Amino acid sequence: MKTLLATLGLLTLSASQGASQPFFNNLNIQSSELSLVEYVDQNKRSDQWFAYSIPAAEETRSMCCYQHGEESVCDLKKSQYGYGSSSDSPLTDQVHFFVHLNNGQVDQVMPVGDHCAVKADGMEIAWLEHVTTTQSLQWLTTQVKSAAQEQASGGLYAISLHPGQAATSALFALATEQQDDYSEQAVFWLGQRQDGFASLQKLLQELPVGEVRRHINFALSQQHSTTAVDLLKEVAQHDQDQQQQADAIFWLSQTDDVVDLPAFLIDLMSHTEHLEIKEKAVFSLSQINTEAAKEALAGLVKDHLDEEVREQALFWLAQNSPDRARPVAMNVLRTSVDASQQEHAVFVLSQLPGKQSSEALFTVVEGAYPRSVKKQALFWLSQSGDDAVISRLEQLF
Repeated sequence: MKTLLATLGLLTLSASQGASQPFFNNLNIQSSELSLVEYVDQNKRSDQWFAYSIPAAEETRSMCCYQHGEESVCDLKKSQYGYGSSSDSPLTDQVHFFVHLNNGQVDQVMPVGDHCAVKADGMEIAWLEHVTTTQSLQWLTTQVKSAAQEQASGGLYAISLHPGQAATSALFALATEQQDDYSEQAVFWLGQRQDGFASLQKLLQELPVGEVRRHINFALSQQHSTTAVDLLKEVAQHDQDQQQQADAIFWLSQTDDVVDLPAFLIDLMSHTEHLEIKEKAVFSLSQINTEAAKEALAGLVKDHLDEEVREQALFWLAQNSPDRARPVAMNVLRTSVDASQQEHAVFVLSQLPGKQSSEALFTVVEGAYPRSVKKQALFWLSQSGDDAVISRLEQLF
């Protein structure tokens, strides 16, 4: 995932020792010696903010507010469209949490990085000076467990930004507690952590077959390591859940770190009897923009024993490499006597871009091909809105 912008409601972040107002000199800040729990318990007014800081997890990008896809100043007096960071954001050493209380209830936690501007005209912000990472994790985990589903997603994001193994362990525990979107989000954020692989591997072994377990595939694809790729390959080849296998094949095609993936997919197809796995492998080949992948698709059209596989390979080849797809489709028309394959080949020719399509179809109409094939080519030509094509058709009759 090259860019990540999290749109979140309930958030908090890494904590260890914290403080410091230098980043927010324009805010009216009042220092507080209270702990997180003490402060929340003792403040029951409506519409009040407090804040604290903690060290950020390694390689954390500075998060800020976003409006209409652009980073903006975080205004505590206005509703924000989203919070998060992108791959272009600078690294941050600390995460600063601005927490909104309404009658003693937490209804928003907004994390910002060192490079984010915050304003709150006319408001006083209590700054908790002695919040540790452990305290923040414990408090945030409690918030996640008691929050509504939408708010819990933000809390899980916040936990993922804490430094150290304790944050990873917290996400692992939350992933195993409930088999729903709550758990899926925990798996997702484990995939964003540099130390998340061991937990994902363990979850793959321990979670029951189902949607939460299948989300591990995407999380592994975000790890950008050979060990994660190797595990994803193992899932694609041998997992007990056929749907998880198919999903793993797709995410392999979206990962930059896979060596010789076309050869791996072709080999996988030769060792499975499941059509869903074969079809997913064909589609995944279409997602790989290399000559080896295009050659593999052309080879499937020519040599694979399964008609469905041949037809899909030809279709995706036409989408990715029209120049290569045209001669392959024409070869099908010359060599195949199967009416379905011939019909599909003509359809593929009709989907070629621009004039390539009409030129190929006219070649069929004017060539030594079966009458049924020519009729199909004429049909697709008749659907053209190009005056030159219509004029040329009229000259044929």
